[in-house]
Amino acid sequence: MGMVDAAGRAVDPSEGHGSAGLRPTFMIYIYETSGKHRVMHETTGLPDSKTVLQLQQHLPTLKPFLDSLPAPFHWRVETREEAEGLSERIHQLNVKGVVASMELAEKAKSVGNEAFSRKERAAAIKAYTEAIGHLIDVLSMKPDLDEEAKAKNLLAVCYSNRAATYLIPGAGQDVERALLNGKKAEMADPSYAKGYIRQATASEALGKLDDAQDAIARALRRPDLENDKNLVDRLIDLLTGGKGMSNDEGTFKNWMLDVLINDRRSSERLSGIDGEWRRRCDEQFARWKR
Repeated sequence: MGMVDAAGRAVDPSEGHGSAGLRPTFMIYIYETSGKHRVMHETTGLPDSKTVLQLQQHLPTLKPFLDSLPAPFHWRVETREEAEGLSERIHQLNVKGVVASMELAEKAKSVGNEAFSRKERAAAIKAYTEAIGHLIDVLSMKPDLDEEAKAKNLLAVCYSNRAATYLIPGAGQDVERALLNGKKAEMADPSYAKGYIRQATASEALGKLDDAQDAIARALRRPDLENDKNLVDRLIDLLTGGKGMSNDEGTFKNWMLDVLINDRRSSERLSGIDGEWRRRCDEQFARWKR
């Protein structure tokens, strides 16, 4: 469910890479057989068998109390066969739950999109947050691979849309939260291009031009995104201060020399990027070979 530091404080996963002393947290869900109720138990670190089998662990303590309850109450420990049957029923509940939660997420996202189009920041954020909650529920219910991929993609869309909502100019604008949501979009689905674009926009607004360029370059290094024209447009915009590639031969070639060779950080950033970026550069060079 996330990461905590040595003091037990929650740490955003996007900020935890390479940090020492971080531990994962897990949530155990125990479903009541009708599907109407569930018990949740959170653990820090991978749960051990004693934590998972709580009833067996506490049975000696519980037995005298359970025996004292008057009829018609009765109790016993379920058999292995009963446990397997319950597992199957829980699976069926999860199957239905995935479908229901995906539908709720889609509806909430649509409400958010409508509010965003009207620039109603609070209403859009509320709706996207609701959608995100439903999608987290989906991912906790063991969806199949296709359902998981769809949920993660929609989760990335909702995080990205919430980032865009935080970037709307005016009262309530929060660029830092926009950046965090862009990072969460990338974590949910690294193939979703807009997550990187939101990060770049927020980083640029914060005056962190290198971070903005890094976000777009990270996306373009992915084989599934290297031909995304919007990402390449954004990279060129960031590299040229919004001017675009120059049509003057000397200016363009000097610029290419700077970004590919002279500026070490820039050259490292652009190293290994092919696809649409390489095609644009080659196309511009070709102007003076005719």
